[in-house]
Amino acid sequence: MSFGVLTLNFWNINEPLDTRYGALETGLKRLRPDIVCLQEVDRDPKSGRSQSEIIAKMCSHAHVVEDDGLAIVCSIPVVRSARVSLPEFPEDLPRGILSAELLIENRSLLVTNTHLAYPPKMIHERNKQAEMLLASIKKHRSAGRRIAKILCGDFNDVADSPAVRSVLDSDEEFQDVFAECHPNCPGVTYARHNPYVDPSWTVDERIDYIFAGRDLVPKDCSVVFDGNNGLEFVSDHFGVFCRLAFRKPA
Repeated sequence: MSFGVLTLNFWNINEPLDTRYGALETGLKRLRPDIVCLQEVDRDPKSGRSQSEIIAKMCSHAHVVEDDGLAIVCSIPVVRSARVSLPEFPEDLPRGILSAELLIENRSLLVTNTHLAYPPKMIHERNKQAEMLLASIKKHRSAGRRIAKILCGDFNDVADSPAVRSVLDSDEEFQDVFAECHPNCPGVTYARHNPYVDPSWTVDERIDYIFAGRDLVPKDCSVVFDGNNGLEFVSDHFGVFCRLAFRKPA
């Protein structure tokens, strides 16, 4: 069995919100992700509802875990969930990780979602946050079960940064799913041709990731909501979508 995972920084309630909702709903019906990791979700200004709940309805998913701008929306029941705070730094917002343990055909899967410090100069600070989130993931145990692991999110950092290298060099043996599927492709997720990107931005970068542990095999991966293949822009970030399968049967 394979399952689809999407990570997306939704850019909270920035306008044109209705247009962005419409493009997202169309794209979600096409992609049909089983698990959606969201960053920068807020409350809808018109209905007062959580944006994660609105997006769950678009996917027809019944399960939502949300905390402080992070959300995991899925079709698979959540066994348990937790939030852990990350180191805070002046000139940035409080940051954290949100995790949810799922059970897929009797296999345990830990999904972790994060959004690291924004100011571009905070390279060392993001690495500190990455080290703490990895320590939190390492502590996770599932009642004697072997547990597969996914780490998703907006790292605000490029593929050769210390934060991303910490993830890839960790004992969890995470693989960068997009890089595994497209080793010679830049795969940018924050790009100047996106009409929602800050017009003062001067470079195109890949800063959004899906990392999968050694118990999972990537089947395919793509940048989505980038204006291509009928998936219109929905945020100042593009999303990353992949299909994964367990390496061995249960």
